[in-house]
Amino acid sequence: MAGAEQVQRYRDRIVEDLCALIRIPSVQSPGEAGAPFGPGARRALDFVLARGEELGFAAVNVDGYAGHVEYGSRGPIIGVLTHLDVVPAGDGWIHDPFGGEVDDGRVYGRGASDNKGPAIESLYCLRAFADLNPDPAVRIRLIFGTNEESGFECVHHYFKHQPLPDMGFSPDAGYPLFNREKGIVNFHLSRPRGRKGDVLTASGGEALNMVANHATARVRRGPLADALRVLGARREERHVEPRVSVADDGDALVCDARGVSAHGGSPASGVSAIAHLVHEIALAAASVEATDRVAGVEAELCAIDRLIGFETRGESFGIACRDEESGELTVNWGSLEVTDDQVRAGLNVRYPVTADYDRILAVARGRAAEHGFSLREEHHLPPLFVPEDHPLITTLLSVYRSVTGDTTAPMSMGGGTYARVLANRGVTFGAGFKGDDTRAHRSDEFISIDSLMRHCEISTLALIELARVAVAAPPAP
Repeated sequence: MAGAEQVQRYRDRIVEDLCALIRIPSVQSPGEAGAPFGPGARRALDFVLARGEELGFAAVNVDGYAGHVEYGSRGPIIGVLTHLDVVPAGDGWIHDPFGGEVDDGRVYGRGASDNKGPAIESLYCLRAFADLNPDPAVRIRLIFGTNEESGFECVHHYFKHQPLPDMGFSPDAGYPLFNREKGIVNFHLSRPRGRKGDVLTASGGEALNMVANHATARVRRGPLADALRVLGARREERHVEPRVSVADDGDALVCDARGVSAHGGSPASGVSAIAHLVHEIALAAASVEATDRVAGVEAELCAIDRLIGFETRGESFGIACRDEESGELTVNWGSLEVTDDQVRAGLNVRYPVTADYDRILAVARGRAAEHGFSLREEHHLPPLFVPEDHPLITTLLSVYRSVTGDTTAPMSMGGGTYARVLANRGVTFGAGFKGDDTRAHRSDEFISIDSLMRHCEISTLALIELARVAVAAPPAP
C-alpha cells in the first residue's frame, strides 16, 4: 500500500524527533506570559509547530494553549488530536525519564507512548499523505494540546478560536478503536481538623489521574507513634513485607508508604500508597482508642479511610454503578494533604456512559457530608459515545483490519482523550496494539519503534480513506 510504504521512509526522522521531544520536560507548571501551562509545555508546542513548518505545512499557535499544523486549503477538516504534556516522572526509573533514550528497539522516556510518540508520527503521516496527494479536497489538521493530563483547558480554549473538525480521531489509547469513553470528573474533599492532632503533616500523590506510588506522614511522639511502631514490629515478626515503614527523624516518627503507580483510569491495576498510609494510621488510632480510651484519635483520617480506603469502585461512597456499554465506575484516590488545620483529598472518578451524573454528584456530596467532608467538583468531562454504524467508525475499522487482520469490535475505555471534545465527530484510534504494555504513567515508559511505525502505516491509510469519505459525503454540521 502506497501510504504505508511512503511513511516508512521517514522512520529515522520520526525516532530522532521523538527523542528530542521527550527531552523537553513538559509537565504542567505555573503559567507565565505566552505559556499558560508553564515553559516546558510551551517549548514542546513550539517544537512540533516548527517541525511542521519545516515539513512544508502551515502552523498556527493559539495563545500558547494549543496549536495546529495543517495541509490543504479547501474542503472539510479532518482532525488528528494529540497532546504534548506529560504526567510527572515519578520515581523507580532505570532510564532517564527525560532522556529520550533508544534501547533495544524502544524509545524510553516520559511521554514516549502517552502521547509524544503519536504526536510526532502524525507529522510524518501528514507528510506521507501530502507526498501522495498534491491537491487534496480536504484539510488535514493536526491539533496539539498542552494540558490534556490536567483538564483539557488547552483544547477548550483552542476551540473557542478554531472550528471543530468535521471528523477526526485521537491516537491516545489502543486499537482497534474506542467509541465509548466514560465520563470523568475530579472530586476534591476537605475537612477541617477539630483539634491539634498527632499527625503533624501528610502528603501523597503527584496527579489525580495516577495511582500514587508514594505517600508520607510525620507523627508526633506519643501513643499514636507507639502504636505505629507496634504494627510494624508485628509484621516483621510474621515476615510480612510492609507497604508502610516507620523511622525516627529525631523530632517525630516518619511513616513512609510505597505503592505501585498505574493509570488513574484503571486504579485496581496499581497499589495506592495513600490508601496504605491512611489505613495504617487508622489501625493505629483504633488501637490507641481501645487501650487508652481516647475518643476521636485522628478522626479525620479514620473517616476518610472508611469513606474511600482501598476501594476503587466507590462502594462506600455510594456511587458504585456499571453498564453494559462501558463497564464499572472507578475511583482513584490521587492526592492527600494533611496540615495543622485541614485534611484534603483528591479523587479521579470515571463513570459509565449511560450513568446519571447528577445523581452521582448528589450522592457523593451527601456521603462526604456524612463523614464531615465538603466536596468540590472540577474538570468534568461528559462521556463520549459514537454508534458503530457511523461512517467514521466503519472507515477506521476497515483500515485497521486491512492491515492487521484483527476483527476485534470497537471498545470502551475508562480513560479520557481529546476525542470527546469533538462533539461525537471523533473517536480514539490507536496507537497501542493488543498485548502491548508501554508502561504509560509508570516508570520506564517506552514505545516500540516497530509498533510506532506500524501505527504510522495505519494512520496514513486512515487519512487517505477519511479524505475520500469526507469528500464523498461530508458529515452534517
